Amino acid sequence: MNASAETGAAGDGHFSVHRLIFETGPGLLLCVAIALPVYEISKLSVSLDPLALSLILGMVLGNVLGPAAQRQPGVTAATAIFVPTGILLYGTRLDFQTFSQLPVFSTMAVLAAVASFFLVMLMGGRALRIDKSTGLLIASGSAICGAAAIAVLAPVVGARNRNTSVALIIITTVALTGALLYPLIGDILSLPATTYGFFCGATLQQIGIVRLAAAHMGKEALATAVTVKMMRIAMLAPISLILGATASFAGKGRVEKVSVRKKRNRAPVGPAAGRSGGVPAAWQTGVSRAWFLPLFVAVAALFSFFQPATSIRESLKPLATICMSTALSSIGLTVNFESIKLSGSRPLLLGFAGWGLVCVFFLLAVIPMFSLGG
Repeated sequence: MNASAETGAAGDGHFSVHRLIFETGPGLLLCVAIALPVYEISKLSVSLDPLALSLILGMVLGNVLGPAAQRQPGVTAATAIFVPTGILLYGTRLDFQTFSQLPVFSTMAVLAAVASFFLVMLMGGRALRIDKSTGLLIASGSAICGAAAIAVLAPVVGARNRNTSVALIIITTVALTGALLYPLIGDILSLPATTYGFFCGATLQQIGIVRLAAAHMGKEALATAVTVKMMRIAMLAPISLILGATASFAGKGRVEKVSVRKKRNRAPVGPAAGRSGGVPAAWQTGVSRAWFLPLFVAVAALFSFFQPATSIRESLKPLATICMSTALSSIGLTVNFESIKLSGSRPLLLGFAGWGLVCVFFLLAVIPMFSLGG
């Protein structure tokens, strides 16, 4: 009996190794095979963003190769491993001391940008009758850090693969459009370098796109843009926890309503019936979905104020980039171009119109004040 148990345990161990190598191996290797060459290519120019390139290449390959059961376990594993790892390593790039050196107006303007994107996108999504999860992901990608925010927030808000695919395609399209238009806007309006950098950092979606657009006006614009963009990235943690709690509480409310309808004729429903679990349970669910985000804040704080950690920040940048590139390549491989056709043109309209409205608001109201000494 003991020998049989040992044989079973050995068999289970052998099966696990076999599964690791032969089931998850192909998908994992494909994700890494996209990310590593892209990282090397990105060294050639600041205009080559490794995250955007990995995402786009993953999308193209995923749709050209078509669905394949052999690589799906590995692609799923890559997302589960490299999204939290990449986000945690990205925390090493945040410097809270640099944020504290920004003028008060600049800080308030960055917060206004994040709030404006959410307000405009969510109101627009409701007006256009877009699926709530899709609207939240488009709003989050626009407000925070593009595809990376969508990757983190998709499980937090309970989005389906179709919602995530649509949001990623739209955010990528809008971001690339911005990379083409912003240098023209800066030249036409004769924006000073710092002002232009602030505009790029506050309103463009992905960090690589921000760098690409801001580099048009030199190092001063680039430095300002990256600092502002990093502040928006720092908002990922609190917004994720808020959205997670909101989504959990809303979902719990829907379940309770259905339950009340079914039991209305069988049992009385008192005021306490709807409070079981309540807000604390919703917050707990939200936190569990985004377990790595508090660690992201802790890592950022460690690398902002603890000198031994700050001294190795630069050496960790390649690892952080490769991990996030691998994560985005895995997400790109799951994107289905047919999703955008099935969803119609309304999500695309939301992405462009919402971004355009926030940009106009900044150009007409915020940028003039910034130029006066903000």
